[in-house]
Amino acid sequence: MRERLSVSHARKRVWVAAAALAMLVAAGTAVLPGQQPEQARTATPPAHTYRLRGIAVTHQDMRRFDALLQPKTPRAVRFREVPGPLLMSGPGQAPGAPAPQDVAGSGSAPGSLLPGPAPASISPTPPLISSFPGMLDIVLDNNRVIPPDTQGAAGPTHLVSLTNRGYAVLDRTTGAFDVGPISLQAFWAALGTGAGQPAADPFDPKVLYDQYSGRFVVASDSGGDGAPSWVLVGISMGSDPTLGWTLFAIDADATSPGQFADFTGLGLDPTSVYISDNMFNNPPAATFAGAKFWVVDKASLLAGGPITVSEFFSSAVGGNWRPAHTFGATAVNYAVNEGWTDHANSTHRWVRVERFSYPGPLITDLGFIRVADYGFDPLGKAPQPGCAQLIDTGDTRLLNALLRGGQIWTTGHVDDPVHDGVGKSEVAWYQIDPVLVNASGSNAVGQQGRVGDPVRWYYYPSIAVNDSGCVALGFSGSDSGTFGSAFYTARRPTDTAGTMAPVGMLKGGVDSYYVTFSGTLNRWGDYSATEVDPTDGRTFWTVQEFAGQQSGGACPMKDTGRWGTWWGSFRCGCVANADCDDGVFCNGAETCDSTSGACLASTPPTCNDGNSCTADSCDASANACVHTPIPVPGQVGDTIQETQDPATGAATITWSAIVSATIYNTYRGTIPVNLLRSRGVSPYDHVCFESADSAGNGATLSRDAGPPAAGTAFYYLVDGENTCAEGALGNAPDGSVTPNSSPCPTPP
Repeated sequence: MRERLSVSHARKRVWVAAAALAMLVAAGTAVLPGQQPEQARTATPPAHTYRLRGIAVTHQDMRRFDALLQPKTPRAVRFREVPGPLLMSGPGQAPGAPAPQDVAGSGSAPGSLLPGPAPASISPTPPLISSFPGMLDIVLDNNRVIPPDTQGAAGPTHLVSLTNRGYAVLDRTTGAFDVGPISLQAFWAALGTGAGQPAADPFDPKVLYDQYSGRFVVASDSGGDGAPSWVLVGISMGSDPTLGWTLFAIDADATSPGQFADFTGLGLDPTSVYISDNMFNNPPAATFAGAKFWVVDKASLLAGGPITVSEFFSSAVGGNWRPAHTFGATAVNYAVNEGWTDHANSTHRWVRVERFSYPGPLITDLGFIRVADYGFDPLGKAPQPGCAQLIDTGDTRLLNALLRGGQIWTTGHVDDPVHDGVGKSEVAWYQIDPVLVNASGSNAVGQQGRVGDPVRWYYYPSIAVNDSGCVALGFSGSDSGTFGSAFYTARRPTDTAGTMAPVGMLKGGVDSYYVTFSGTLNRWGDYSATEVDPTDGRTFWTVQEFAGQQSGGACPMKDTGRWGTWWGSFRCGCVANADCDDGVFCNGAETCDSTSGACLASTPPTCNDGNSCTADSCDASANACVHTPIPVPGQVGDTIQETQDPATGAATITWSAIVSATIYNTYRGTIPVNLLRSRGVSPYDHVCFESADSAGNGATLSRDAGPPAAGTAFYYLVDGENTCAEGALGNAPDGSVTPNSSPCPTPP
């Protein structure tokens, strides 16, 4: 964002939006008694459509640019407000005098829609899964910029981090920097860094991971304040951002000479990428001119260009529009902004909604939807310990939006509903059903909530919703006893409407923060990022700003503060058993305790198939039970040995153990002595002599006390046995299998 308007009471003024839109058709008027229903909303085509070529760039190219670019003087990206609050163009405005407002601090004026108490949900604070530093101002060179405009997105293998200062790619498991930090200008430098060229002065970066195509999408504004104004857009060459990028430059002021773009918004859906910006007249006027949208055909973007771009402009729908990042199948997309009211000095507030539809793209102004009151006080600046300089919290604009299951989710920070002249900020979040949006603004949002604290200020939130319906928020906060810190919270869909879990600290601030550089504000923000992990659709990633260690002095010395960014991942409490499934079969099926939201461990599967002749086990690699047939024991073979006591004639038989046998059986046969030489054709009359070593002789030993009768001889055969089968006795001299004429009991 750029320079602040030089208007003494900008946050308290009420501006009237013209009924006739420059390009977008007005939403209509209220349906009052005796009037006809509003006419059907009209979809408007783009004012301009054009095609642009891009340029492919690698990280090696970016590093080379980074080495060649000259360091810049530490600078502040200026904050620029848009007019507001704006009067709705007739719809929600009742006839007569302005609505009475509460001045005693209760916030209970007639007609008010108040946030009310925000009890903690039944869910506990989600524990952090990952937690590690992102880009830190303290480790960068003299190319220092405030505010960081913290952005980040998670891909399958990496995290992409973007700030006004730089670009980096992190390993999502370890947090190690695989690429960068590289300056933001070096990231875009292939588009040209000379005066007036697209990468001369990039700022307000945004990044999303497009789960539809498996690519990262980035956007930034560049230039302005009298210089040529550009909107930059890029797409990674794969789900791995280290493969490189294709970059494009949209001439933001080509169709509106004398204007420049500020406050990038980025959204996407299955077919398109959406970029929004506030348009301001060049200095010295520097006044708000209107809002622009650029819709980029995603197929042309994925092809590496030329990209097809459709441009929309309106001077009468306010500014600070946030296009949505959609999830799931959808034929439409939406954009939202806030700050609409019914009367001067009213705290009543509405959100406005625009719809993108196809074939097109076409844009339709759907109208308004009521949210809880705010604006009781001008939004103040946040305190911090150790420094009288307050942290600037910007204004009440919405900061990001998403569409999931037909519902729009969005967030920003507003003043608390206490008229005390302080303007303590708290996080406001909304769930908007587009069906309820109308020209009169007669409906309220389906669900909304506030995240506040008795003493702490919360600001610059971002919101995400996972595929289980859990909602996550990441944001900054501080108070007189807490340095600027990073926080997070979440809720399950089963929690009480409008509530969030107790706030958790992602990263505590470590020092006071006071940096203004070329500006006058102690800048923070201007936004943050909270996203859903594309690998499982359930885990949340958030990257937030915190106050790092002061360097080169301390407050009240100016510009000694240092910002830092911090990554964290977490899951909200479970809703269904599927939320707890870790994908590992062999440790059992985890279950969800729906009351506490806790995942409960399970007993590993026994894998018992009831068949004693299979070896049952769980194969972790196959993620399944495996039932392996127990093999029949092999043959003892020639390992059998027999010795005889010459005094008693008793025989001792031994053998070697064989695979798969748990017990052994000994067979004895009798043969006439005169047939010993012709044994190959002699009958085998062996019988079970010892089953399973029942005499207790030993595992691989048998004893036979009785000598053979006169004129006869004994011979012995041994086989192995297990619970399923008994092995063969061996082979006869002719190769045939020796049969068991009187087998031992099987199984024993």
